[in-house]
Amino acid sequence: MRWLWMIMVSSLALALGSIVYSAESRGADFMVYSVYRGVDLGITGEQPQKDYFVSIGSDNGVRVGAQLEVIRKVPSYDVTNQKLFRDLAFPIAKLKVIHVENNAAIARLDKMHPADSTPVISPRAVMVGDLVRAR
Repeated sequence: MRWLWMIMVSSLALALGSIVYSAESRGADFMVYSVYRGVDLGITGEQPQKDYFVSIGSDNGVRVGAQLEVIRKVPSYDVTNQKLFRDLAFPIAKLKVIHVENNAAIARLDKMHPADSTPVISPRAVMVGDLVRAR
């Protein structure tokens, strides 16, 4: 009877391990899910802040002050064969976290990567749907 119990526990451990492995191998995609811009009151030289709401939080190890890498994922088109070739992903900006909750955070733009070192993107800004990765 003891061997049956050991087999059941081993089977459960293997099943749980494969679930965790498959989730890690897929890699969770965290992204910008909303952008909020403050109201422009027309004060000369003052730019309203932009807050970026992201789907990564303290449950994923993110803390206030953490830097997030923003990655743009774009499809590439094979002109010679007239079909989509593959998605390309490249970093475009860095955000700094100002508020964190369990599975979400709010961040502000720290810097855009220089235009001469990133592919052409339009618009040249962080937008909803961009991926984020904790640094």
